[in-house]
Amino acid sequence: MNRRNFIHNMAHLAAMPAFIPGMDLFEQNELLQNTVAEGKILIIIRLDGGNDGLNTVIPMDQYESLKKVRPGVIIPESKIIPIKGTAAGLHPAMGGLNNLIDEKRLAIIQSVGYAKPNYSHFRSSDIWMSGSDADINVSSGWMARYIESQHPNYPKAYPNANFPHPLSIEISWQSSLLFQGQNSFTSLIYNNPDNFYKLMNPFVNTYPETLQGSRLAYLQLIGRQSQEYGAVVQAAYRAGTTPHPFEENDLGNQFKIIHRLISGGLNTRVYMLRLGGFDTHGQQVDTQDFTKGQHAVLLKQLNDSIVTFMKNLDAQNLGDRVVGVTLSEFGRTIHSNGSSGTDHGTVAPMFVFGNAVKGGVIGKNPVIPTNYKMNEDLPVLYDYRQAYSSLLNQWMGSPASMNKQILYREFEKIQLIKDTFADSDSDGVPDLFDQCANTPLGTMVDINGCPVFKMPTDNYSIQLTATTCPGTTNGALQMTFKDLKYTYLVDIKGPSSYAKTLKAVAGAKQVLDNLVIGTYTISITIEGQKDYVQLFDVQVKQPDPLAVQASLSPDNQTLKLDLQGADAYFIQVNDTKFEVKAGTWSTDLVTGKNQVRVWTSQGCQGEFSREIFRSEQVQCFPNPTMGPMTVYVAGRDREVEIGLYDLQGKMFARALHVVDAMRMVSLDLSSYVTGTYLLEVTGQTVQQQVKLMKL
Repeated sequence: MNRRNFIHNMAHLAAMPAFIPGMDLFEQNELLQNTVAEGKILIIIRLDGGNDGLNTVIPMDQYESLKKVRPGVIIPESKIIPIKGTAAGLHPAMGGLNNLIDEKRLAIIQSVGYAKPNYSHFRSSDIWMSGSDADINVSSGWMARYIESQHPNYPKAYPNANFPHPLSIEISWQSSLLFQGQNSFTSLIYNNPDNFYKLMNPFVNTYPETLQGSRLAYLQLIGRQSQEYGAVVQAAYRAGTTPHPFEENDLGNQFKIIHRLISGGLNTRVYMLRLGGFDTHGQQVDTQDFTKGQHAVLLKQLNDSIVTFMKNLDAQNLGDRVVGVTLSEFGRTIHSNGSSGTDHGTVAPMFVFGNAVKGGVIGKNPVIPTNYKMNEDLPVLYDYRQAYSSLLNQWMGSPASMNKQILYREFEKIQLIKDTFADSDSDGVPDLFDQCANTPLGTMVDINGCPVFKMPTDNYSIQLTATTCPGTTNGALQMTFKDLKYTYLVDIKGPSSYAKTLKAVAGAKQVLDNLVIGTYTISITIEGQKDYVQLFDVQVKQPDPLAVQASLSPDNQTLKLDLQGADAYFIQVNDTKFEVKAGTWSTDLVTGKNQVRVWTSQGCQGEFSREIFRSEQVQCFPNPTMGPMTVYVAGRDREVEIGLYDLQGKMFARALHVVDAMRMVSLDLSSYVTGTYLLEVTGQTVQQQVKLMKL
């Protein structure tokens, strides 16, 4: 990001009414501070097999010596692409990367390796992935240790609100030691994000507290995490677009996946991809044309993939966010062998690319011995952990003090990132503009990188304590302040030219009452803190409508009311009034009609009104009947109306009947056809239907 863009972006922050509560201007360790918003991205490219550095970045000033010791693979001098301003040149397949050097977007670190080199692919790869000395076996990767330093509880509770996207992704079939942490794997592995299959297992099993149980629980956790992250990754992949097509080859396809994920909105911070085939013991070059062969094919893949990737990032204005780095477990021998190839050696160059990279060739050309002896190797100019440490500090936002924890000791830094991007104290302000270097970890800073006074987001509590109806002034707000050692000045503005200023007394609750409906802007400043301000918009609103749910007990004797919408309610049942505060209230009903009414102190909430009938019981016997039957009517009614209906509601009879002293009514259904009927009994205290069967 250049100074103009940096100032432009900050101007948008300055235009905001105030700092948003809970959002710091700049956060520490910005590479891994969240995966909600866009952020810096690191891409690691493994060149598996041991890349031949002397045919990748050729020391032109040593060309004659090279011809003598590697006649079987030497690139013709006329085909080498010279790197401007240096005595080095690139393999003819790497013209695009040379253009990136000219654009100052690619750096070459010469002669990278480590002391006491190991010539085993497996062991040397482990050394590079673990970030350890050659004579120390470490079972975790340096990137995993960095991730775990920022996320000590990973993978528990991931994904979450701050980290909805994976922290790191490998485009591969299996995980690398690089992402093997001390607690778990820290990466997700994808070969084709579009082929995401949702498993049926919901991953909610409970396991015993045993060794086996803990392992099963861990597998369940990883399975659930993979499911949740997988859906997010697939959505980003399908949303991503690629303006410039990648070559259809191994590395091109991997870069295409990464670019689609980035352009599709995935905020993963670290990616790793791999290109194998660099173990060129034979057929490294075509015997008819040394510019061709296996090595040339691989370098062209690397060249074309990086260049196309950068073009796509540029086309979508994403280039400032991404830095990539190549590494290989070792270089090749100085001499060529008898099979048009080279054998396991020591050092090789590393490429670092991106808009943020300080381009050019770093370090002198390797010196080819004039009296070369077989098996003589090139010396290490830069320890590989110097590159790691520099990227950790300059790009990934890791404080220099933390690098020793990750890489076990301090390493001299290499200036890989441009001053306009480098941020040594990880406060979010590039060193070039930072007027307050080495601000403590976690400090919020302003545009100049200097500390800004801040308060925790939970220091203020503003609550709506009373609503109000339109045209009334019953609204109220309450403010409390957690930290009592400051004096707070509060300025409130609201509808109808409402304005009030008050000074918060330590420990006292501030109440604003007699408020109308509308939005109130509350500005809080602190005495002695000139540039500090917090803004809150609070809505005084109309109360929710009164909500009443009425239900009767199974015996129809008790009425239950579930009340919502207010803190206090007025209830009238027939001629009796009640005032209640509970959300649930009940009362016994009289037999017959009951008039129920509910209202609150605020008329705009409306009211509930209903007539509820409590019926006496009715029984019919015998049921089923051949014809004669008796109806028992409880209660006090002296006469009732009895109707007979079929199940479709057709009426066959309806008449008044006298209830005798035994509360009985006699009926005869002998004249009715066989079937099922409804008998309805109504009176002053009775409203009942009974299903009966005529035989």
